[in-house]
Amino acid sequence: MFVLRSTHRALQADYLRVLEQRNEAEQQARAARVSMKLAAGQFTDTDDALGQARLARISDAVGYRRRITRLIRTIARYRTALTTETRRADRLQKAYDNAVGLGTPALDLGAQWQDRHTDKPQAVKG
Repeated sequence: MFVLRSTHRALQADYLRVLEQRNEAEQQARAARVSMKLAAGQFTDTDDALGQARLARISDAVGYRRRITRLIRTIARYRTALTTETRRADRLQKAYDNAVGLGTPALDLGAQWQDRHTDKPQAVKG
């Protein structure tokens, strides 16, 4: 079978072009495999780091929850102590007022008289 020289050259050019496309496709496939392995490694490292960060946050949250619980108990204890001491101070103040005569009704009536009293000292202007 005879092939014309021009046909042979055209077929040879087509063959070389297809061969070059194949080589480029193989190179691209190798590069894609390398980049996928690299990306998979990076994603694995990132995923591991993310997992460790999540575990650390959970651990911190558990620790913070314990601290918050302790603080709430301490605050409740202090509030109870404050209430107790406030009641005690009020009781002692009332006992003192009664002891020195500040709890009598006549004292309250005198306060009203003093508000209406005309001899009140006047503020000096100037």
